[in-house]
Amino acid sequence: MKDKTVAVLGAGGAGCCTALELADRGYQVLLFERRQQAVAEASYTNEGKIHLGLIYALDDSLRTAEKMIEGALTFDAYLKRWIPFKVEDALSTPFYYGVHQGSLQNPEQLLNYYQRCADYYSARAEATGLDYLGLDVGIQFRSLAESERPGGLDPEYIPTVIATSEYSVDPRVIATLLRDAIDHHPAISFHPGHEITGIEEISNGNLRLSMIHDGTPSSMDVPEVVNTCWYRRLAMDRPLGIVPAGNWSHRYKFANRIRVPLQADTIPSVTGVLGPFGDLVNFGDRGLYLSWYPTSRTGMSTEETPPDWDNQYSNTERMEIFQRSLEEWALRCTDLDKLDFTATDVDPDGGVIYALGTTDVDDGSSRLHDRFDIGMQSKGRYHTVDTGKFTLIPYWAVAIADRVEGKR
Repeated sequence: MKDKTVAVLGAGGAGCCTALELADRGYQVLLFERRQQAVAEASYTNEGKIHLGLIYALDDSLRTAEKMIEGALTFDAYLKRWIPFKVEDALSTPFYYGVHQGSLQNPEQLLNYYQRCADYYSARAEATGLDYLGLDVGIQFRSLAESERPGGLDPEYIPTVIATSEYSVDPRVIATLLRDAIDHHPAISFHPGHEITGIEEISNGNLRLSMIHDGTPSSMDVPEVVNTCWYRRLAMDRPLGIVPAGNWSHRYKFANRIRVPLQADTIPSVTGVLGPFGDLVNFGDRGLYLSWYPTSRTGMSTEETPPDWDNQYSNTERMEIFQRSLEEWALRCTDLDKLDFTATDVDPDGGVIYALGTTDVDDGSSRLHDRFDIGMQSKGRYHTVDTGKFTLIPYWAVAIADRVEGKR
């Protein structure tokens, strides 16, 4: 009989959802996390956009959009398997896409691509019976007239604005619910402050985890492992013979939050396209997300294990990076000058992003413009996953549990 114990490495969004799904299927789950709290890194700090593929217009194959749409269609339904998630408690205002000066694609090219995304979405929604966040909006988009331009978006920097039906859900709301679910599930044993330093197959078919906790090294033998980490995942995979599909990079991106309540029309939710970009996300009473990528992306590494960027920045340096990002966005969205907040309202957080590609987003041929080579790889009873984007976390959690059960 199969030993129904599984070690899940990394208690980010993917790790927590995977642990909850496996536990609900009768597995005893050992959940390891290097931080002292679950969902404390990229799944907490990101902008929470539930992608419909629109940002990936340079992937003309549509493979990235197809992946994102599959994730978007299942996001709400799957999350509700594990947590009492109500989308209305976490929803942003709908996104505008601001086509900035020097965009790598012009508005006509973008609108043609968006129509292809909409066609694929319609086919998949009809086939699955699922809907985007339960909102019954599908993919809608239209180029705005000058008189409709929202939130002081300056035509000198952003000559074309496209309204869409894409949204963000606040990842911090989801993080709180996931932490509570992990803490209270009787089949999950959560081990914070444990950094996995190595994984090896041993003669009895089990896998040996080497780890450090409170400065003390130890090891544990387990029958099955699911690796959902981004930080150090490649170094853990390699001894098991699993390598990425191409050249990769790790990046460190600041994801600033301004904790002041907003009205729906105070600041628009907007993504700059295409190339160097940024996001403003209006989360209403939960405040504003702000990131201007050329300033907020402060680190990039092609090493297997990236630097420990989180501990390299003082709070003063973090606030300086936030201020420069705000200044860049204020040139493009002049209504930001009206925002009333103090330094204590700012959370200049950040996180590590992993993706294929070694050149940055201002390079039209960079693999950072696609996310189709993602997902699961397995060797025996070791499984590793590159989730790709926040949108796909619930989708992959269910797929991983299916693989552990031998259904795929």
